[in-house]
Amino acid sequence: MDALRKQHDAEQREKQAQAAAVAAQMWLKSQPCAEHPYLAGKGVKAHGLRVHGGLLLVPLRDANGLLHSLQTITTEGDKRFLPGGRVKGCYLSIGRPSGRIVVAEGYATAATIHEDTGSAVAVAFNSGNLLQIARALRSKYPCIDLVIAADDDWQTPGNPGLVAATEAARQVGGLLARPDFTGLQRGPRDTDFNDLRKLSQAQEEHP
Repeated sequence: MDALRKQHDAEQREKQAQAAAVAAQMWLKSQPCAEHPYLAGKGVKAHGLRVHGGLLLVPLRDANGLLHSLQTITTEGDKRFLPGGRVKGCYLSIGRPSGRIVVAEGYATAATIHEDTGSAVAVAFNSGNLLQIARALRSKYPCIDLVIAADDDWQTPGNPGLVAATEAARQVGGLLARPDFTGLQRGPRDTDFNDLRKLSQAQEEHP
């Protein structure tokens, strides 16, 4: 079993190295993002993003800033990671830490929180990565306040977003933030802070 595990680990490291090389080439060939249909649809700005061939590129870096992979987002909002690329323990940082860092799942959610509060935010990309990123940030910034911004997957059995965020906050001694849709006509796919902002704005425009 040990031999098989070592072989698997070696193959995984090779795939991750290849993906990192592809990411580096795509990043070099890309241009700083000024606007993109996905961002326009979400109502957020580009924070450290680039575009390449119509694709929005979201970098995945480790705590030392090393680029490991990319998330690509099409104009229709289809999201994909580079095949074989490392995701676990990688994130995109938005803003400069000043007393508090918020950890969120997706880019649009993180950008919304940063734009609305001014807080530095780390994009974890999925609920399964929240704890890894929270631990990495706690190690890097031991005295800073960490806030885990949950996706409230209220229509998904077990609510994985809220459960993962709650556990991440507990393990790093952080705070939990949960979007409050009280008083809004919430749809089944309204789960995060970007959805909350869009619903609030829509209600203000058409009360």
